[in-house]
Amino acid sequence: MNIDLLFTAAGEAGLISSENLVKKVAGVVFDITTGTLTFEYVDMDFLELNIPVEKEFNAALDVCPQIHIGAVKDGNIAQAYQVPFMFLDDPYRGEAFQGVAAPSQPLEAFDYFVKSTVFGQPVHREDLGDESAMGCVLGDAVPSALQFAPHLARRHQMEIAPKSAPNAPGPTMPGLGAGGGHASGSAIGRITRGTGNTIPPKKRDE
Repeated sequence: MNIDLLFTAAGEAGLISSENLVKKVAGVVFDITTGTLTFEYVDMDFLELNIPVEKEFNAALDVCPQIHIGAVKDGNIAQAYQVPFMFLDDPYRGEAFQGVAAPSQPLEAFDYFVKSTVFGQPVHREDLGDESAMGCVLGDAVPSALQFAPHLARRHQMEIAPKSAPNAPGPTMPGLGAGGGHASGSAIGRITRGTGNTIPPKKRDE
């Protein structure tokens, strides 16, 4: 499993995996001293990602109360949700963002995010010795062209469908109670390799 940390131009952040995470992530913890990210799972288990975050991204992460978690396989969004983003040994961070609510439309929020991503870096590679795996986990897929996999597409459509207004109360009759009868995104422009190097942007027609 390979994972990238991606950002939009506005600094919105997400962790995108090359395959679905088997366990549900409850939160992500960032150690700003070492640059290490850790998945905290709902079953109290954890996974420490093996590539440190470049210091240039610290400022953007500092203002992210939540982070997107997702997977993209074969050009389809196969997993998508949001979790709290926490800094290790920062007891005041929770207080600062305590009024921030989770997105009411999590799939739509992820869709907007991933289609707007423009730069990022690898943060976990299954085989750190495989240089060919250091490119973006999206591969040749253009972010703005990503679609939900079938198992999420219906949920997404239901999520964004207009909600019906409640029926107005009808007249009361004897014996009856009252009642009624995205933003388009560009290809990832830069993926740093954890060493300060960058990968040039791919053109859309490549």
